[in-house]
Amino acid sequence: MNSLIKNIRAVAKREVTRMTSRNLYLLVVLVFPVLSILFFVSFFREGLPQKLPIAIVDMDQTAVSRKFCRSIDVTSLTNVLEYPQSESEAMSALRSGRIYGFVVLPRNLQADILSSKQPVITYYYHNSFLLAGGLMQKDLTSIMQTLSAGINVQKREALGQSKDYIMSQIQPVQVNTHQLFNPVTNYSTYLSTIVIPIMLQLFILLITVYSIGIEIRERTSREWLHTSGKSVFVALTGKLLPYTFIFFILMMFQNFLMYKVLQIPMHSSIGWLMLSSLMFVLSYQAIGIFCIGLLPLMRHALNMAVFFGILALSLCGFSFPVESMPPVVQYWTIAFPVRHFMHIFQNQILTGFEPKYSLLSYLSLLMFLLLPITIINHLKSALIYQNFIENVNLN
Repeated sequence: MNSLIKNIRAVAKREVTRMTSRNLYLLVVLVFPVLSILFFVSFFREGLPQKLPIAIVDMDQTAVSRKFCRSIDVTSLTNVLEYPQSESEAMSALRSGRIYGFVVLPRNLQADILSSKQPVITYYYHNSFLLAGGLMQKDLTSIMQTLSAGINVQKREALGQSKDYIMSQIQPVQVNTHQLFNPVTNYSTYLSTIVIPIMLQLFILLITVYSIGIEIRERTSREWLHTSGKSVFVALTGKLLPYTFIFFILMMFQNFLMYKVLQIPMHSSIGWLMLSSLMFVLSYQAIGIFCIGLLPLMRHALNMAVFFGILALSLCGFSFPVESMPPVVQYWTIAFPVRHFMHIFQNQILTGFEPKYSLLSYLSLLMFLLLPITIINHLKSALIYQNFIENVNLN
């Protein structure tokens, strides 16, 4: 055991020396991950998009239409940027990307309201930007309904109707809504907690593949094996140990920013959060070993790792529900550790369920650690012969 620990320590010391001797290691392991974490934390700090630019086409130019304009402009989501003279001008601004939508207040708006007619207010929004379009549609609909109800109340009060009678006519059924787990509708609760780990897993995959592949490319893998006592398991453990420590610290740094700075609800203990973060890092390191072991030529393994990491964004169920995917694709989603990490966050951290409900996700992350065993002999041959792939290609 003492010899094993000594060899792991020797390999880890050798790897730290290699890390500090090249700027590329510091960029991929520290600089870029920290910058990406800080970028997304600052990007999602508000929780919701604020002051999306829109336009209002006011064809009435009366006191009532100006009241509508002020009511739309004071909301936190929208910012009235332009007042075009016609729908065609507003549509041109929408197509050019200067605004996300516009509202058309028709002629005779005030006169129609006073004469008890039903004027039609039209609004257009750019739904190609799904989040911005959906929020704008919801916000503008709510504003119009509120203004319409306010006008109705004023007209009924002028007729001498009581307040209780008016409210019973305007809103016969009162809805009492309680939004669980995310009561302030903070989109950062769902976006940052998945986007940031997905970015981090790319760096984990890349540095894992690169740190092993560069040994084969520069023909230093035999020296590496000799330092480990000719044990591939010791060699991999010692080499990846510094990266495991650094990426675990980065995971805890992002957790601190999300749960303390962004104030994302956390209903679990710090111990479970640390465990899930560590298993997330180890799972992707195991996948990186699998990539370089399966394809011991660094550029091929890097391509495979990047392709796998990018697919996680689409297939983990973050951008599109897994239940709505084709059955074959649904089976593929379990091959991504971030999918199980997301389950742990939703079940245990966000909603506060007991750990037993996340047990399957923990076991799934644990299964990824067995991946390197399947290619360990293939990787060992590549480390020993060093030009393994080139010989195969020449034949």
